[in-house]
Amino acid sequence: MKKLQIAIFAISLAGAMTASAQVTITVEATMAPNAFGSPSYDAWAANGIYAMENGLTSYGAAGPAQFNVTTSPLPVAANFVTGFPSWMGQADPAAPYNNELGTRASFVAVINGNGSLINMNNFGITMTSSDAGNALGVSWPNNSISPGDWTYDAGDIGLIFSNGINIAGGFTVVNSGDPGQMVNEIISIGAGNAYAGYLGDDPAPGATDQDIINYDLASVPNGYDFTGTFTYGDASGSATFDFTAVPEPTTAGCFLLGLSALVCFQRFTQKRRS
Repeated sequence: MKKLQIAIFAISLAGAMTASAQVTITVEATMAPNAFGSPSYDAWAANGIYAMENGLTSYGAAGPAQFNVTTSPLPVAANFVTGFPSWMGQADPAAPYNNELGTRASFVAVINGNGSLINMNNFGITMTSSDAGNALGVSWPNNSISPGDWTYDAGDIGLIFSNGINIAGGFTVVNSGDPGQMVNEIISIGAGNAYAGYLGDDPAPGATDQDIINYDLASVPNGYDFTGTFTYGDASGSATFDFTAVPEPTTAGCFLLGLSALVCFQRFTQKRRS
């Protein structure tokens, strides 16, 4: 009987060890300042990294650099970046948003080894939108297919836990160097995509910045989902934005004109650009 109990205990322990070593991925949706020119982007990314390190859904002082997990539907106009001052689809916003260049739907992922060591190899992301043309769709496969796409940097950090299990005992941050360096957890922030508007898009003489946004939004799908799926080996995790219908345009030109809106893709911290 004693031998049987020992055998059962050994099997249970082996099962627990196997479960603890399984990689898990948690993904959150979050609206980011435009990485291509918005002065608050770097501070926003740092706030997001801190939030994920400490299990927070919001961090930072109120303003464009504040990190917040998005859980509610947003208007389509919110996912729009520009070459002129704008914020959440509104041109020429008041301070402290007056120097920002729009907002982009982005994702932050936490990849945990749960007792096993992991690295940036075999790590990737696929983004898809539910519109017929998958206009915001982009895919970065893992490093085994495209070596060097993913490295440790300011937006993709590794954590080495002091006690080897969790952050309760503190951790060391890895933000540069060999992507094969082993860590306990990886946090990635900043992968995203958005529609875009730039000066000259609206051919109407004297078009204002808001006219340009409205003009380009007239060609954006009238409501769509945008999903980011992160993978590490066989493990995966995803989050989805729900963008709701665009309000009726406020200018006559928006009813008459309808060129395709531009799409501006962001993966600011990575070597591969779109």
